[in-house]
Amino acid sequence: MNTLTLLVKPAAGLCNMNCTYCFYKAASETRENRIMTDETVDVLIQRIKEYRPSALSIMFQGGEPTLAGLEFFERFIGKIKKSITCPVFFALQTNGIMIDEGFAEFLKKNRFLVGISLDGNRKTNDRYRLDKNGHSVFDSVLNAISVLERYDVDFNILAVIDSKNANDVEETYGFFKELDFGYLQFIPCVDEDSGVSLLPGEYEAFLKKSFDLWYDDFISGKYVSIRHIDNYINILMGNPPENCAMCGVCGNYFVIEANGDIYPCDFYCKDEYLLGSVYNEKPFEASKKQKAFIEQSLLIHERCRDCKYYPLCRGGCRRDRGDSLTENIYCDAYKSFFDYSIERMRRIADSL
Repeated sequence: MNTLTLLVKPAAGLCNMNCTYCFYKAASETRENRIMTDETVDVLIQRIKEYRPSALSIMFQGGEPTLAGLEFFERFIGKIKKSITCPVFFALQTNGIMIDEGFAEFLKKNRFLVGISLDGNRKTNDRYRLDKNGHSVFDSVLNAISVLERYDVDFNILAVIDSKNANDVEETYGFFKELDFGYLQFIPCVDEDSGVSLLPGEYEAFLKKSFDLWYDDFISGKYVSIRHIDNYINILMGNPPENCAMCGVCGNYFVIEANGDIYPCDFYCKDEYLLGSVYNEKPFEASKKQKAFIEQSLLIHERCRDCKYYPLCRGGCRRDRGDSLTENIYCDAYKSFFDYSIERMRRIADSL
């Protein structure tokens, strides 16, 4: 299978929010942040066509990608459909502020999967996720979700877990469940000089408590999808994880910046990791630099080699292993969590 996965940033680092823990802010603030031009779109699509993928995934991210405007997305998707004959999957990760009925209708028509960033209830979300003027966006996000629901757009919730809301997991999970949000993804907050972080002991407590809440609902027939738990059970069933952070090796995908620059990962859109540009010939052919980036993620810490949970953990996300790519900063948290939950996960995997 000659699949191609692209993470496209149509508005580069432009954003209508000022999230305290944003890891992309530092990478983008020294660059020219602008909307992707029609010329760059055309070149990108021509490069995709030349690559001749058997399947194509395009995920729009930011900054805030919807700042490119609905007309941008309509042109982009229209050109893709005219030029690309293989199956295409579209996804959008957004803060939701710009989502209105026109956007929702477009997303439904083109079968987008939408990720909505929401850390929890008003108190939790307002802690770090405010607009440029320091105002709450909580009501705007919930309104966007209600619009998506009216148009039957598939969506999931992406919540960042930090030192404060890790302790509020019961409240957060209950809030999401009360609103019937059935697909959840929780991401640990690694401090990118923002002053916001998640310590290993706090993450351990979060993993255990969230699993208990999930497990009680699962046993009661009230299934809620939590991405990392779904992946662990999938692995125990003998299947590969779908989350690249749980594969044990960095994924073979490309981040496309608004100016056409290409990087190997959303967390590594830094000058030293620049792979090239869509304006280069054959930009999606594996380069030495990209191969080196992937091979580095295969380094296994000596503690991992003898760990009985390595087949489940696989060392975790490269980002959580620091610049030296050695031991995951959450190693002890994961081991304690697996000791706590493995038998219940195995029983579920066996039953499925």
